[in-house]
Order: sequence, then structure tokens, then C-alpha cells
Amino acid sequence: MSNDRQVEAHEPEESGEGEGPFSIQGYILLNVFFWAFCAAEVVIVRLWLKDTTGVIFFFGLLAVGFTAVSIYDCVSDRLGRRRGEADDGQPSTNQHS
Repeated sequence: MSNDRQVEAHEPEESGEGEGPFSIQGYILLNVFFWAFCAAEVVIVRLWLKDTTGVIFFFGLLAVGFTAVSIYDCVSDRLGRRRGEADDGQPSTNQHS
């Protein structure tokens, strides 16, 4: 006896499909948390080692870099979606292979 049932293969759905861009409030909240983390690290190092030579510069630069990348990501995400909507009238689904 042969089983004649066919099994259909389904491609996995992309998790990013149908999602809008990350909100500006989300970017701001992430930056507030990261700046607070960097400030806490400076305080912890100051209490623990009593020497902050270069620590304030390092964590300050880390926080400024994170903010710069967040701004770039926010602008890039919005411009990329706008360009994708202008090309074919539908939101962009940038799939990199």
C-alpha cells in the first residue's frame, strides 16, 4: 500500500516583513539607556579604581558613536523605505542574499 499524500514545502516567512521602521521614540529611549549605562560605568570605575584617566573619554566617545550610528540608522531606514515605496508603490522588502 502506497501513501499518495503530497507534502508541500513552505518557505519560512521573513520576520521583518510587514514591520514598520523602528520608531524615533525607540531610538531616543535606546540612546538614553546607553548614555545611562556609560555614565554608570564611569562611576563604577571611579569608585573601584579611583583613577579615571581615559575612562571618561572612552565611554564618552562610545556614547557619542552610538548616538551617531543611531541617527544614521534612523535616517537610512526612513529614506530606504521612502525610496522603496516610490519605486513600486509598496514598502521595500530589502532581501540580501
